[in-house]
Amino acid sequence: MSAIDRFSNMFRFVGVTAILATAGCSSSPTADAPTTDNTTNAAVVGQPSVPSTVRGTQASDSTGVSTIPDPLAVPTLEGRFPIGTEQRELALTCWGDGEPVVLFDAGTGDAGISRWKASPVTRSLAAITQVCTYDRAGLGDSDPAPQHPRVLDEVADDLHLLLVAAGIPRPVLMVGSSGGGFDVYHHAGRYPDDVAGLVLLDVPAGQAAIAPSDVPGWDAFDNPEHMDYVAVEHQMAVERLAIPAIPVTVVTANHGQSADPDEQKVWLQGSSRPVQVILDGEHNIYDDDPDGVLKQIVAVLDAIALGQQDG
Repeated sequence: MSAIDRFSNMFRFVGVTAILATAGCSSSPTADAPTTDNTTNAAVVGQPSVPSTVRGTQASDSTGVSTIPDPLAVPTLEGRFPIGTEQRELALTCWGDGEPVVLFDAGTGDAGISRWKASPVTRSLAAITQVCTYDRAGLGDSDPAPQHPRVLDEVADDLHLLLVAAGIPRPVLMVGSSGGGFDVYHHAGRYPDDVAGLVLLDVPAGQAAIAPSDVPGWDAFDNPEHMDYVAVEHQMAVERLAIPAIPVTVVTANHGQSADPDEQKVWLQGSSRPVQVILDGEHNIYDDDPDGVLKQIVAVLDAIALGQQDG
């Protein structure tokens, strides 16, 4: 993957079966013994109870009118919340109820709320647990980013303060897409008590020697988050924080940003349940294969639930 590719889109849950059935979703049986993912040869604890599709999940009567409320119709939590001593505010929206909460972090330059509020993945997840997403500083309905070069510590600090201010129960399952994968991975290292598991959606490895000319400067018009991308890439390549022993699933798009899917295995280091799955689609794999992405998120929710029972 070239350095430019990562930035090309800048203006770019045991008991689940019954709940999903109530929502009009079908589910697959749960295995009695560990199985092997045929794509990755990674051992998986059971098979998740997941809907066969994330599209058209609402039951309907003979007229075709839905008989089940849309879980995204009315947010269960919505607003702007003050963070830090500067009292900047970040926007956050949640749908559904339940724990652990699933928190989506969108890709570089992408406002999370607008990105995820209409996603079929979000809609299906909101039927079984609470799903939240937010706009990072400088994006969407959040306040502008501070006027200095920013690094991942600041992004993690912002999100931690937001979770506290909004009263989101922790730890949460964090799902990061593209550059948002950097954010959630680093968050797990900086605030391990915040994170129960990670799902990374087509997140290429960091680049230690990325050229400044290949990324927007921190004060460039197309860098509203004011990120120092050279420092970010270098840190994620050679100075990554160690993450706690939590379930981590890497979802790699076979036509995504990594020429070699194995490069994304770097994110599995230290995980208690390391899984890589390769799905057919391009970089925004949640659009190309929402069913596959949903299945992997629910599998991590299942693993978290099993871990809590064992603990």
